[in-house]
Amino acid sequence: MPELEITGIESYIVANPWKPWVFVRVETNEGVHGLSEATTHGKPRTVVAAIEEMRDYFIGADPFDTERLFLEMYRDEWFSKNVINTTVISAIDVACWDIKGKVLDRPLYELLGGAVQGTELRAYANGWYKDAQEGPEAFAEAAERVVSDGYDALKFDPFGHAWERMQRSEFNRAIDTIRAVREAVGPDIDLLIEGHGRFTSDVAVEIAHEMAQFDPTWFEEPCPPDSIESLGTVSRKSPVPIATGERLMSKYEFSALLETTEIGIIQPDLANTGGVTEGKKIAAMAEAKHVNFAPHNPQGPVATAICAHVCASTPNFMIQEVFEDYDVDWKGELLRDPITIEDGRLSVPEGPGLGVELNIAAVEEHEYTEDAVHTINLFEKGWESRSLGGGD
Repeated sequence: MPELEITGIESYIVANPWKPWVFVRVETNEGVHGLSEATTHGKPRTVVAAIEEMRDYFIGADPFDTERLFLEMYRDEWFSKNVINTTVISAIDVACWDIKGKVLDRPLYELLGGAVQGTELRAYANGWYKDAQEGPEAFAEAAERVVSDGYDALKFDPFGHAWERMQRSEFNRAIDTIRAVREAVGPDIDLLIEGHGRFTSDVAVEIAHEMAQFDPTWFEEPCPPDSIESLGTVSRKSPVPIATGERLMSKYEFSALLETTEIGIIQPDLANTGGVTEGKKIAAMAEAKHVNFAPHNPQGPVATAICAHVCASTPNFMIQEVFEDYDVDWKGELLRDPITIEDGRLSVPEGPGLGVELNIAAVEEHEYTEDAVHTINLFEKGWESRSLGGGD
């Protein structure tokens, strides 16, 4: 085969009405293309512009040179540690791995060491509570539906739009919501409590002690990610395991997190923190400390496929976040062969590379326009509904 090189790139923005999805297709001189996703929390056009601005790093490159590409794209961008740059790096990295798999005619997980976890991965549901804003009882009813759909783990944020502290009535309402969900689903379902980086360390510790009676599996991102000291305090004092990492953008930040806290679960977002190349390194650092790996993934279907391959090949994988059953009803149409989740188990695509391809007709049907998208603000009242207008 002649020398393989990247010759072009195309980006697509899809108007998911609560978070626009960005998909990327990398072309080569041999007609083999690589697929990826470059979704962030907002700024989709900024990401697409950055992909074009950073194209000199990868146009003409050999897609098998993923280590060199990561080094140069991270090192040579002077302010590399920001979500736009690392998302571009992630997209190129994943697309290159997809190309590798297609050239070698092997699914990506085989190139990453094989399916040590098998090809049916335990998943937890997120996004299921968008119609449950009327109080603890509504959350409980919605949770029962999730369990009836086959999931044995579910995540939710019961804290409304709190920031740093809550009034006592709000605190009690949040605890009542956790209580109601636990009573509704029984003792055998994993409850994953989301904090969205809302609280000071003292408030987070108080919440953790109060929620411990309901046996949650983890308390996620209890403090803002810019305060590792706060996360360290909470991880040492909390009776509930602490999960975090979705807003850390490099292995260097994860190294500091693992060295200075006692968290139990790391949650890198593979679409934002370096893709496959860095995701495997971050997982390995956590494995060396017997810390679990559970990637963050409120993104599109291509990101779910990326997570599936990395998790299948990762010894310390714990559980994978998915929105597939509780997102827009046309999400599955964006892929030629939709992601499959049955009885709370995510099937790893078996085709070469990522094993998924875009359905361009569906992508174009849902093309992004600014008047069709309202990226949710997690500190806005009513954010849970993921509606275009937010809350009143």
